Amino acid sequence: MQKIVILLFFVLSASVFGQDYLNKTEKYDVELFNYLDSLTVERKVPLEEYLKFSKPFSKWDIRPVQHEKIYALDSVRTSSEISNFFWGGFSQRYELTDKEAAEKPNQFLKQGMIDEDRHIQFLKDHLPEFKTLAALVGKSRNLIYLNQSSLQRVDDIFKENNGYWSYVIPQKSPFPISAKIKTEKNYRFSSLQQQILEQMKKVNIYSIVKTDLGMFFLLDGFSDNSYGYYFSPSGMLENNNHLFEIMSSRNISDGFFYYIAN
Repeated sequence: MQKIVILLFFVLSASVFGQDYLNKTEKYDVELFNYLDSLTVERKVPLEEYLKFSKPFSKWDIRPVQHEKIYALDSVRTSSEISNFFWGGFSQRYELTDKEAAEKPNQFLKQGMIDEDRHIQFLKDHLPEFKTLAALVGKSRNLIYLNQSSLQRVDDIFKENNGYWSYVIPQKSPFPISAKIKTEKNYRFSSLQQQILEQMKKVNIYSIVKTDLGMFFLLDGFSDNSYGYYFSPSGMLENNNHLFEIMSSRNISDGFFYYIAN
């Protein structure tokens, strides 16, 4: 196992040579790998906690949000490839075999298919609550919401243990996280933001991503994979968002869809 980790680190280190795609000479990919790896080694974060906070748009999600592709980990990669590569490295810390680690995403997607009818029925049974949530998000200028137990997020601001904080991200870094944070001493979520977070909890949505065309309501996620609902006032499903590679979808009603993204 140790030899594999050392080899992986060597590959990551090699990525800093000859970079000419967004971050030519910086070592943000290596720095973030070391940072996230320290969570599993020094802090000994349990697997369940690591998976929880590595879900799409949670605090340890490594995927670049603004860029579909960046130069990282020895070549130009899509944002989803970066997430999967990091998972492959950290899964060894939890003594998972390569096969077990590789099967995790497929098991997640399969569960989204198994529960599809149940999730669709849940939306139908709570359609007024979802319409309220969509209307609130439509009024908001914010693009990302997160509401997990012990952790909330609105765009770049996180609330954890009753305190607000944000990542200190270098200007040239395409990644949404860093090894440094700053305390937001005078920050508070607005009334509208709090309403949205509370409404998310009522309908079991842990994250929302607002786009120019609609909004994704995430029920669950693993690495770059997710499943949940999509809403668009036009009634058309969005298929060209690089953060959500739609694998399957079903039209429910009133502009709502159920989706599974890999």
